[in-house]
Amino acid sequence: MTNLKTVINKEFLKKHQLEIGVLLCFILPPVGILWLMFIGWIHLKNTVDLKVPFYLNTTTFFFICLALASLGATFSEDKEGYMLIFAMILGYLGLYLHIRERVTMALIRRFKWIMIVGGVFLIIAGCVMRNIQVSDMMLGGVTGTIFLGPSPDSDGRLFGTAYNPNFASFLLLLILSFLLAEQLKRQQCKQVVIWNYILVAIMMFGIFQTGSRAGIGVMFLVLVIFMFRYSVKIGMVAANFLILFHKQILDVLPRFDLLHDAILERKEIWETSIRIWEKYPFFGTTPLGYRQAYDQFTHPEPHAHNMFLGLFAEYGTIGGLAFLLLVMTLMFKICCMLFVHSKSKELLNFFLLSLPVLFFTGIFDHPLVSPQTALLAVILVACFDRYTGSVPFWQKTVLFVNYKVVRMIYFEGPRVMRLEKQRVKS
Repeated sequence: MTNLKTVINKEFLKKHQLEIGVLLCFILPPVGILWLMFIGWIHLKNTVDLKVPFYLNTTTFFFICLALASLGATFSEDKEGYMLIFAMILGYLGLYLHIRERVTMALIRRFKWIMIVGGVFLIIAGCVMRNIQVSDMMLGGVTGTIFLGPSPDSDGRLFGTAYNPNFASFLLLLILSFLLAEQLKRQQCKQVVIWNYILVAIMMFGIFQTGSRAGIGVMFLVLVIFMFRYSVKIGMVAANFLILFHKQILDVLPRFDLLHDAILERKEIWETSIRIWEKYPFFGTTPLGYRQAYDQFTHPEPHAHNMFLGLFAEYGTIGGLAFLLLVMTLMFKICCMLFVHSKSKELLNFFLLSLPVLFFTGIFDHPLVSPQTALLAVILVACFDRYTGSVPFWQKTVLFVNYKVVRMIYFEGPRVMRLEKQRVKS
């Protein structure tokens, strides 16, 4: 009986290892990060051992470029610690390949609802812990309830188990987009679900409580996209409303009185990030070296507060150009989904609402600098690539490596060359 339970537990863990890792990212972030990283590392090992296929597309090319840039920065700057970034990127790549190979519609649904549950937990934990000073650094680090960041105006802002209000805002925005997509799906079936509206309201409340001005701005943009998908007329009315009453909306934003100072601070950070890129043009500084490089110009700053500039500064021209190629590819895929047989695509709204969160948030922040948020974004992008890969038009963009040929070249090649040399000598 005990052996049967052990087998069942192992089968359950193996079958739902991804879902467990996602949930742990909200409950015990360091454990969840390592859990998902191990999934990626193990899959990558199996890839090297020729047990599973390797897909070459713009996403895997992007991760390969980041890995090469981190290696280049390690050797050029003689900083062994940068190898941690190399290992992290390999974890991202392996996790992407794992999901790209195994994702199903059922797994996407489970991922969506686990994220929603995690978002509710994050808000509840944030409301409980907001007025409690975490004195134990170890406990706060394991649970994600300790604030990490230099902002002096972070008191009272909700961040739950995400270490930082801006990262919490990014996660809640993703979850809000999932709920809005679910609402559109229910609307097509003419179903009214009250609890879905309640969850949408909870996520919007949480985003406001994070105090992230960029997050609230992206929330309004996602709501406008949702209204356009719901009805073009309603979407036009919502867009015009935002344009006409943008000043009144800005007055409602939290920390609006600090907006002017924040814009000047962002301008300084972006200009300094460009100077860092100019100083380290090829391989960048890696995320670990960005703060030290920034300190050479002015006061230390943890990241570029812009995803595009951040990747150029942290991974040099190699990583920055690869990221631009990835962004263009994803945007092109979204357009194809939107205009080519869009009505037959079940997850169109799911991706149409969630992927813009990544792009728009990246203009004023750098959510991918945190492994907690980056890993969840990798899962989303992997699901999107697999989903668009099922469309015949996109099968040409994915190169499948024939491992029989690789084995023949790798194992038989040296033997054939030796026989050929012996034949020539004789």
